[in-house]
Amino acid sequence: MLSIRRILWPTDFSTGAAQAFPYAAALASWHEAELHVLNVKEGGHPSATGMDTSFPVSQDTLQELLAAEGDPPQHVDLDALTIAQEQREGGAPPETIVAYADDYDIDLIVAGTHGRRGLQRLLIGSVAEEVLRTASCPVLTVRGEEEVAPAWAVRNILVPIDFSDASLEALRHAKELALTYGAQITLLHAVEEVVYPSAYGIEPANMPGPQVIDRVEENLAELARTELGYEHIVVQASVGYAPSTILDYANSHEVDLVVIATHGRTGLERMLLGSVAERIVRRSPAPVFVVKSFGKSLLPDAAENAS
Repeated sequence: MLSIRRILWPTDFSTGAAQAFPYAAALASWHEAELHVLNVKEGGHPSATGMDTSFPVSQDTLQELLAAEGDPPQHVDLDALTIAQEQREGGAPPETIVAYADDYDIDLIVAGTHGRRGLQRLLIGSVAEEVLRTASCPVLTVRGEEEVAPAWAVRNILVPIDFSDASLEALRHAKELALTYGAQITLLHAVEEVVYPSAYGIEPANMPGPQVIDRVEENLAELARTELGYEHIVVQASVGYAPSTILDYANSHEVDLVVIATHGRTGLERMLLGSVAERIVRRSPAPVFVVKSFGKSLLPDAAENAS
């Protein structure tokens, strides 16, 4: 089981925040963790959900958010949780959320996203994406406009693998999550085509064939044996652009949770190249658990070494 002592649920009373709450509550219950509720007070009006926008959020309102997923199992009990609530004024919401996480040594942030795309997203920005870029702990995002499986009914976890150290760290987190949920894990690798501009004077590379796919799937299977060591594993290699391959698989295979690593690019490089993790967070139909290549690990061995 992951070492999670404190979970932060930032709320702006939006649909995204409302859908993220059951995930925060369920994980807090299973890990006997403190649940922190944070509201950053701004001007303007929140994206109304019909929930009471007063703060602190009442126990009745929290129970309604939990019940929106259907009757939770008996072991997901809000009355048994230690819940701390705080409202902060001033400052940009992403910076305030990350500062709160640092102040209270938060282990996991569970945040809703609004799923904006295109020009609207560029102009307005995304609080969840900025938190994703700058928080030192893992972040679980839930899109507000998507129909997702109940927070306690995760059965199929997708882990994109590029064979980097960061993706192996994500895989180890996914193993612990799968044990918590009793879920199957699918390892997916995208074999990307190499296409050179004609100005290079280089002939186009041949499209990866069946032998390449077979070799990659053999390596994924070996990775599953060495890192996971249990039987509920599927391995898949497909030719295509990584974000599209991941999203297509998630859409067509009823994936309940994506666990992915971010390589932590910052500054101009991140702005120019983008991030596979950010694109998945933006468009995935399933919640996305993002593990950082820097900062806090929730693996039990890492927690013991840090204490």
